[in-house]
Amino acid sequence: MEEYEQELIAELVAEPQTLREKLRPEDLEKLDVLLDLLAEGGDEHRARGITQLVADHLRRALPDDGRSAAERRFTVLADRPPHEALLAHFTFAGTGADAGPEAGLLPARDRILEEPALTADELRDVFGVEPAEPELIRLRPREGVEVLPAFQFDEEGRPRPLVLTVNGLLGAAGDPWGVADWWLGPNLWLDAVPATLLGAGLDEQLLAAARAVGEDD
Repeated sequence: MEEYEQELIAELVAEPQTLREKLRPEDLEKLDVLLDLLAEGGDEHRARGITQLVADHLRRALPDDGRSAAERRFTVLADRPPHEALLAHFTFAGTGADAGPEAGLLPARDRILEEPALTADELRDVFGVEPAEPELIRLRPREGVEVLPAFQFDEEGRPRPLVLTVNGLLGAAGDPWGVADWWLGPNLWLDAVPATLLGAGLDEQLLAAARAVGEDD
């Protein structure tokens, strides 16, 4: 990766909102797709490849004034390779109870928390369901009660068997935020957001997409 491309990644890591404000809506949308792909996980080769795509995209999309600002302000990435710096800020590693202040830079986390969700008490009171399955995604905002994304349940409040299977394949117990992002973010393999395909007779395609992630890991 060229020095200027490293500077762009450094700016994205250090001042994501400032950089995002410089992009046109269509370029911002593509950036978010690339960052969501990064958040899905995978090996180091995949992370390096996506990071290079991010750098290439920013190089083409940023106006000249943004480029000069990046060159003035950022010259290093804290002695880390660019893909590691990007992973540290735009995936869900370290977002649990011990997460540091950089966890607040995760754009997908806020998006996930805007999706419909239920608390365990709501499931009990409204549906008479006890959400005891260990494969269920359970998310705890920085402040507030633990919630369970609503797509995991059918119209009667019962956990969807397919969701439990996929969650198990993807390791939701150990990485609930990452698996929630897999369900609720764009998926190029499916050409759709996986959660929107539930109940559409596409169970095998969803399982295949989840298994593909496991193979990448």
